[in-house]
Amino acid sequence: MLTLVNIKSIEVRQASDAISKRVHAWFQSDRRVGFPDGSRSIHLPHPEKSDFTLKIKGAGLNGGAVRFGVFSKTGPAAKRFDFDGRVMDDVASGHDNAFLGGASFQQASTEFHVSQLLAGRGVAVVPCLGYGRVDTDTHASWFSIFEWKRDWRSGLIPSPSSGRAYGEANIRLTNTMLQLAVEHDLIGYCGHVLTSAGQTLLKDLHPFHRADPISMSQLSWVMQVLFALNIRCHAARQFSIAAGLDVLPDDIVAYPLRAIVPDANFDDYAALRDRIVKPYMIRAPDDFSPRALHGALRSIRVSSALLDLCPPQFTRW
Repeated sequence: MLTLVNIKSIEVRQASDAISKRVHAWFQSDRRVGFPDGSRSIHLPHPEKSDFTLKIKGAGLNGGAVRFGVFSKTGPAAKRFDFDGRVMDDVASGHDNAFLGGASFQQASTEFHVSQLLAGRGVAVVPCLGYGRVDTDTHASWFSIFEWKRDWRSGLIPSPSSGRAYGEANIRLTNTMLQLAVEHDLIGYCGHVLTSAGQTLLKDLHPFHRADPISMSQLSWVMQVLFALNIRCHAARQFSIAAGLDVLPDDIVAYPLRAIVPDANFDDYAALRDRIVKPYMIRAPDDFSPRALHGALRSIRVSSALLDLCPPQFTRW
């Protein structure tokens, strides 16, 4: 494990001088004072706003140093889909492309640019103030800088008294993801936080990609959206398991699909898993054909609805 003395240079992009100075101090100091948030984020005093903190994602493992050269192994992997809808590995965008405690080049850059783009279009997001990198002689790790109000809380943490609200929150988040795909040509998955006033702010935007009709067809658009939805389905179930809850509906895994098919249930999730995810999203079958994929998509309620929802500029099969 490399330690603080191995750091050769620190670069902060886009942020103000005062914030840059605070970030430099964090990475350079061997006496760190901050509030951990997850395994790779830290909250520091905001040098310009007393009621906010600075959140650095990629600040180090559990409040310590970045494990340079040791990659994360948490997943999920990232996938892209070519014009025919054929799956390809997107190594740069995967969670495991970052060192333990750090962020990757893609994560830090995309988080900033997607946040700026959406904020400029009037979409409420957790403000991303900048990003940067920490270099050693042999490695580079990246980080993102956010502005975080002290009373914000996650909108996707289940509890024994919030089973229904948790299910509805998952549906709302999927609705937002679909809106971003249809209205803003941005496909991916994310989380959200709630302000004390009840406003929802999007966060964790690094998995997003820009959709365009030159490099994507209707098939690839639908497959990319389904990939993001499948991640959200797994997250809906895993968050409830992690919270040790047994009061949530058995089909909580299907709740994110209800933004597309309002009465979606476990059977719809199982059909998506068995006919699309397993045969087409893990790796392309040896006998892949866009015709067969289109038929499989039309055979399921959720994916058939997405074929119709896909914006008209994406070429139909």
